[in-house]
Amino acid sequence: MGAAFHWADRDQVLRDLDQLVVPEGAAALASGGAPGSVELPRWSDVITAVRTKYLGPERRGGSSTYSHPKESHQEVLKRSPFTSVQTFRWDRRVTSTLDQLVRRQHSFSYSSPAQLGDAQPKFERELRAALLE
Repeated sequence: MGAAFHWADRDQVLRDLDQLVVPEGAAALASGGAPGSVELPRWSDVITAVRTKYLGPERRGGSSTYSHPKESHQEVLKRSPFTSVQTFRWDRRVTSTLDQLVRRQHSFSYSSPAQLGDAQPKFERELRAALLE
């Protein structure tokens, strides 16, 4: 599973997976890390400031807002049928152009084109200018 696991009823998903996964199988989560566990690049604060100006301080998803779960994925896994938890970490460097960085913001539920609506072009222009600054 990817980063969307945090949006789900994690306990139920793991119970359902227990019925689908073969006895020697496993559940694997791939994540960018819990909030605060990864050092963010300098430009991250610039993006957050522009996004907040357009969409407010709460992270939106669909028609609701999102707060990161108080329980870690590891805690949820340890009480699930998948109690043997192993954590692996890998680091990679991603180089992006300014346009790629701006467009990437639309891949997030909290800054998607649907969230921005008619303000999307203005958001993109302002974000580009702020990042160049």
